[in-house]
Amino acid sequence: MLKDRGGIKWTSLMLPEHVKALREFDWDITRIERPVLDEQQLEEINETIYVAMEFNTAVKITYYKAGCNETINGHIHYLDVHNKQLRLVTKGEDIARINFSDITEVTRL
Repeated sequence: MLKDRGGIKWTSLMLPEHVKALREFDWDITRIERPVLDEQQLEEINETIYVAMEFNTAVKITYYKAGCNETINGHIHYLDVHNKQLRLVTKGEDIARINFSDITEVTRL
């Protein structure tokens, strides 16, 4: 019976530069551009953040990071206006810092 080695058998035929180029090509395909928010969307995000802080409710924040959108859940701990960051306490009691300019969506849970 033949045993297929999958992609391993082709690796020896490819130069390291080709493997790197294929990985970069795959990254470029999945990468998205930073979304541009209009004034109304920014106002909605701002209002949701302040209501969540006032009533200490959990939020889901979607933010842009290195070519893709990331999502994190937690309670808003602090708005650092000086550093333009939002501090969020997650379920594991970790503190995540998110830049204001990276936030694309905030919803209350």
